[in-house]
Amino acid sequence: MGYSNLTRSRDVRMRGLAASAGVVVGHALRLDERGRYQFYYVGIQANQVRSEVKRLREAFSQARAELQEIKERLSRELGHEHSYILDAHMLMLDDGQLIAEIEEEIRQRRINAEWAVRAVTDLLIQACRQISDPYLRERASDIEDIATRLLKILSGRARVNISEIANDMVIVAEDIWPSTVAELDFNRVLGFATDAGGMTGHSAIIARAIGVPAVVGLHEVTRRVKTGDTLALDGLTGEVIIRPTKPVIRSYLEKRRQYAKRLAKGQSQTALAAETIDGARITLRANVELPTEIDSISLFGAEGVGLYRSEYMFLHRLPELPGEEEQYEIYRKLAEATGKYGASIRVFDLGGDKLTLDGFKEEENPALGLRAIRLALKVEEIFRTQIRAILRAAAHGKLRMVLPLVSTINELRAARRIIDEVKAELAATNTAHNERLPVGVMIEIPAAALMADLFAREADFLSVGTNDLIQYMLAVDRVNENVAYLYQPLHPAVLRVIARLVGVAEAAGVPLEVCGEMAADPVQAVALIGLGIRALSLAPASIPMIKSVIRSVELSRLRELMEEARKLSSAAEVNALLARELPLQAPSFFAAWQK
Repeated sequence: MGYSNLTRSRDVRMRGLAASAGVVVGHALRLDERGRYQFYYVGIQANQVRSEVKRLREAFSQARAELQEIKERLSRELGHEHSYILDAHMLMLDDGQLIAEIEEEIRQRRINAEWAVRAVTDLLIQACRQISDPYLRERASDIEDIATRLLKILSGRARVNISEIANDMVIVAEDIWPSTVAELDFNRVLGFATDAGGMTGHSAIIARAIGVPAVVGLHEVTRRVKTGDTLALDGLTGEVIIRPTKPVIRSYLEKRRQYAKRLAKGQSQTALAAETIDGARITLRANVELPTEIDSISLFGAEGVGLYRSEYMFLHRLPELPGEEEQYEIYRKLAEATGKYGASIRVFDLGGDKLTLDGFKEEENPALGLRAIRLALKVEEIFRTQIRAILRAAAHGKLRMVLPLVSTINELRAARRIIDEVKAELAATNTAHNERLPVGVMIEIPAAALMADLFAREADFLSVGTNDLIQYMLAVDRVNENVAYLYQPLHPAVLRVIARLVGVAEAAGVPLEVCGEMAADPVQAVALIGLGIRALSLAPASIPMIKSVIRSVELSRLRELMEEARKLSSAAEVNALLARELPLQAPSFFAAWQK
């Protein structure tokens, strides 16, 4: 069968990464104009160098103006804190070294500005894509975005106004860059599907923020889709169906209706307790990244914040790190907003390659290198600054500190020693702080899971970071499209480890909670509850739905199911078991979920 027949066939199913929840059926709008433009090498004379450099500088100036306009619009429509996604672009356009390198290409090689831009940025993009850290790998798209904008300006190509989409559309592109997302009319876009991208990409972050369903990492969706094609997109499972048949469209519209119904039901139960039919009380806390999210957590019925990812204020402020006062104000707001429930602040979880610090060499595998608590203990002054801010803010409410990626008991002891020293310094200057700040450990490494009984003796609480724990246990990069199918939260090995952690925590009498994407998935969330977890931390918008499913199930039956699940040999068998049994227990929820 030829390619033309393949592309026009009905019911073509593709599977990618579910980047933003929701179900939509709409018509495709393929953004071909966002692809790479072809430019040719043009030699110039010595007397043309000055004018070519002038063209380049004018292009940088115009690009800054365009991005500033987009950023202001994004700030108006989503709030100031969400406009940070363009900060990296603005910094690149203001980067004197980048401009100097491109100008040097023009002067030394005597070439046109377009070719110089492409040559320099291609090297940067290639370098980013070779980095193992998923966050930094995603930054290649930021550089590509800037390069394409500069090239369009230099070539005189007109900007395509994608903010005036006539009909409700599903955007299809190789990659949807941050400035593209910022230009969209959020009221007219149903969702988007991309060849590339990952969960940590700016576009995925914004899609989740505005509630637009998205599936990324589809590889060939742009080859198979033409503008006007009908698409069924499931941001819950990562499935996209191209030119679906009428029965499939009807099933997707029903799934969308059921999803909306579940969301509405969950939102109507915001004030109710997350309690199973047989009376088991589950605590649902929120995962928070941005300061603007603090004000909204109560709207979703969250009982405080189970994970505040403090590194985001560092990532978007490099190379100038946030000082003690700036951190203190944010943490104090967090403490005051969460009231009696409180919040857990994770110490900055950064890799050495994410910080512009002297004395650290570039690492071949930063995901397994100097990051998180390992880095914090190396850059002790930065760590002390954060500790001081947290201790001071804890005087205004119930805050906890959690240490990420701990693998040895010595790391916990070293961190506690520094915390005690900072407490003594604050006491010596009569500075208000919480002398009894709880300090917990994140269980994210198999070694920590196996040694959890030792950590439970010296930590005030344990927090299971399922995203990294599963990744390290199964040796699978969860944002790598080539092996994403092997990232299996319901793998029996994962279930056995979590059950063991529950037993360890109960024996030691310390609180145990789970944060990560497992907590936001209805099937996986009830599986965790069946294993003995009683506190979940998840994205705020997912809390109403998870509360709704908790109120639809019986703990006694969940326990039986998970005892059986732990004896199975594969994730596929566990999924089959739950797919068969859960709709029998909660037909109003899971029967529709499985469609």
